Amino acid sequence: MIVNTRPVNLSQKTNSLLEKSKQNFSHIPLTRIIKTEPPLQALQYINNLKDYDVLIFTSQSAVTHGAEFFQDTLFANKNIPILAIGLATQESLHKLNLASSIPQTFDSAGLADAIKEMGYKKCLVFCGEKNPCILTLTDADIDTFPCYASHDEMNIDFLKIRDKKKLVILIYTHQSLKVLMKQLVVNKNQKVVLIVASKRIEELAKKYGFKNSVLAESPHDKEMVKAALAEV
Repeated sequence: MIVNTRPVNLSQKTNSLLEKSKQNFSHIPLTRIIKTEPPLQALQYINNLKDYDVLIFTSQSAVTHGAEFFQDTLFANKNIPILAIGLATQESLHKLNLASSIPQTFDSAGLADAIKEMGYKKCLVFCGEKNPCILTLTDADIDTFPCYASHDEMNIDFLKIRDKKKLVILIYTHQSLKVLMKQLVVNKNQKVVLIVASKRIEELAKKYGFKNSVLAESPHDKEMVKAALAEV
């Protein structure tokens, strides 16, 4: 059985791809996305978009929950480049009629490389409440606009997968990996394979004791599902 662990509001595409595959799967969210109110300092950044060389969006949720704050001001500053961390984030921006570019690798290191390549000196990053990894990967001056939080799911029902002989579990984030480690009880007859979205998560999975993990070609839903189907 394939297990999709994405939050409810980010799971539609993955579930759709799994449904089309005709493989047995279950959606068990391990985290949930909550909209938060940005701090006053972050709201002041919005009023000074002209001061930034580039705007960076680290996730779909950053677009979804930051849109109401930046959209009107951004249209008045159309010449500011926008960087999206990946295709799904880029698609979310496109739905708002906002063009963006993506880095060569769909992660914080890729964003840092793009900042260096383009010579950006001052960046505004739309992100979650936790400091994004990009802060430690570039010398550029970065301000953050936190607009959502990712919380652990508390009441996770693993009963539906308890008796399955093999579990192929999609893991998109370090946080979901930690929740899985804490809450999943595997019986001796089960084999668990993790499909992970990044090299960093793959390394952490090994540290947590998961012996079988597969790094997908990219963190996008299509490649994650493709890797999962190869393991079923």
